[in-house]
Amino acid sequence: MRWQSRHEGVGIIVPCQSSCRSDATATIDGKGACITYSATMSQSKRDAVYEFIRERIVMGRYRPGDLLDEQTLADENGVSRTPVREALRRLVEEGLVQVLPRRGVLVSQISLKTINDMMEARYLIEPFLLRKGFRQLDSGRLAEFRAQEKTKLMAGDTRVERSVEDSDTSLHLYLTGAGSNDYLADTMRRLMTQNQRMRAITSSLNGDRVLESRHEHVAILDKVIDGDLDGAIDELQDHLRRSRASYDRLGDFNHEYFSL
Repeated sequence: MRWQSRHEGVGIIVPCQSSCRSDATATIDGKGACITYSATMSQSKRDAVYEFIRERIVMGRYRPGDLLDEQTLADENGVSRTPVREALRRLVEEGLVQVLPRRGVLVSQISLKTINDMMEARYLIEPFLLRKGFRQLDSGRLAEFRAQEKTKLMAGDTRVERSVEDSDTSLHLYLTGAGSNDYLADTMRRLMTQNQRMRAITSSLNGDRVLESRHEHVAILDKVIDGDLDGAIDELQDHLRRSRASYDRLGDFNHEYFSL
């Protein structure tokens, strides 16, 4: 396989033509030199570095616009720069980071168009998957979700959890995960990754919305537990409409993390 860098000064892996060996994975450093590494490099090591960076982006520890330095990331993970480059390539594909010529690798901003597109996709996909997998949802698991939301409501908890998969993400993925459609399930995971990242960044601006969302989750769960499919879908769609409206207002803040 042959590779070439299209981004001056950045060691990102991108396909095209070069004189690199065809039996190895390769990247081009900032000076145009071909660097190869063995395809037998530990997949677990590459995955660990990827998860390390991804988690910090999703949880808001790395903010939009932050520069990600390859050597610093390598030192923090006790690895060479090669698995860091592979992790960054994957994150570019997911839209979580971007490569800018002569600047480097930056955490992507969240555009208002991306927010709008994400919510449109969720409005179409989530009701379909809930309907498709409705009878496979476990009553015990649903009761656990409801108890968690009620506990947080009683405590007036407006915090957005800083974990790889918070309760909001877990609930939505569970309600849509029984539909047995791997392609849509993968799309949902990507959508919820962006959603969680956005919520982590904007939680200080949207504390009231966190409580409203918990009330809406309880309303959805009540309908699902009662076996009322149409009622559950109505509540879910109302929840998504309200979420979208709250995100639409983010532009009013002219926040540094958002772009048009």
